[in-house]
Amino acid sequence: MQGAAAKKRKVKNKIYIGSRTFDIFLIIFMFGFCIVMIYPFLNVIAISLSSRQMISMGEVGWYPKELTTVGYSLLFEEASIWRAYGNTIIIAVGATVVNLVLTSTLAYAMSINDFVLKKQLSVFLLITMFFNGGTVPTYLLIQNLNLMNNWWALILPNAVSAYNVFVYRAFYKGISPEIREASKIDGAGEIKILTKIYLPLSKALYATFGLFAMVGVWNSYYEALLYIKDSSKQPIQMILRKIVFTSGLSDMTGTTEMMNNGELSALNVQYACIVATIGPILLVYPFIQKYFAQGMQLGAVKG
Repeated sequence: MQGAAAKKRKVKNKIYIGSRTFDIFLIIFMFGFCIVMIYPFLNVIAISLSSRQMISMGEVGWYPKELTTVGYSLLFEEASIWRAYGNTIIIAVGATVVNLVLTSTLAYAMSINDFVLKKQLSVFLLITMFFNGGTVPTYLLIQNLNLMNNWWALILPNAVSAYNVFVYRAFYKGISPEIREASKIDGAGEIKILTKIYLPLSKALYATFGLFAMVGVWNSYYEALLYIKDSSKQPIQMILRKIVFTSGLSDMTGTTEMMNNGELSALNVQYACIVATIGPILLVYPFIQKYFAQGMQLGAVKG
C-alpha cells in the first residue's frame, strides 16, 4: 500500500512539474510575442514625436528623442483632417448599426424552428461564404444603384456577414425556447421578443461583433478609393493614404518650408497621421474588451 501511494505521489509530482514548466514556457513565449507586437506601435509614436536629426540618424527606438509635436500641429491645422474624421465616424457608426440590426434580425428568424425559409436562407448564406461577385461586378452594381460618391456605398456591401449570422443563430438557439413561447402567450411580437429578451442576453455578442464591424470599416480605404471621388466625403484612411503614399504631404501648409529648413521630417507628419487615425479605435476598445473573450466563446460553444 505504501509503495502504491508513493508511486501515485511520484506521478502527481511529474504532472505538476510538467504543468509548471509548460506555464513558464508559455509566459516567456507570450511576453516575447507581446514585445514583437508592441514595439512597432511604440516606434511609430516615438518617431512622430522625435526631431528630424534623431530620425535621420536612426536613434529613435522605444521612446521619442528631442521631443517635438510639430507633426501633430501641422496635421490638425488641416481642415480636411477634421472633416475626414467626421466622415469616418458617420460611416463607421452607420455600418455598425446596420450590420448589427440586419444580422441579428436574420439570425433570429433563422433560429425559429417553424420558419419556412430557414433551410433556403441557410444554403444561400453558405454559398456566399465561398463565392462572391468580385470587384468589377460589385463596382458595376454600386454604379447602377447610383451610390457613387455616397456613404451607403461603404455601408451596404458589408451589411450582412454569413459567418456572423451563423454565430448569432447558434447563440439564439442556446436560449431556452420556453422563454419565447411564454412571451408569445403574453402578447409580445417577434420584434419585441428580439429587442426586449434576446438583445439583453446577447450584450457580449453584440459588443464583440459590433467592434469587428467598426474596426473593419474604420481601417478600410479600398472601397472609398473606388466609390468616393468627392474629397469632402472621403474617410480618414484616404487622407492617411494620400499623406503616406502620394504627394499629399506637400499640399499641407508650411510643411515644404519646414522640411527644407531642417525643422521637420516627412516621417513626423506621416507617423502622426497613423497615430491619429488609429487613436479613436484604441480609445473605444478598452470599454468593449471585457465583452470580447466572452462574445467569442458564446457562439463557439452553442450547437
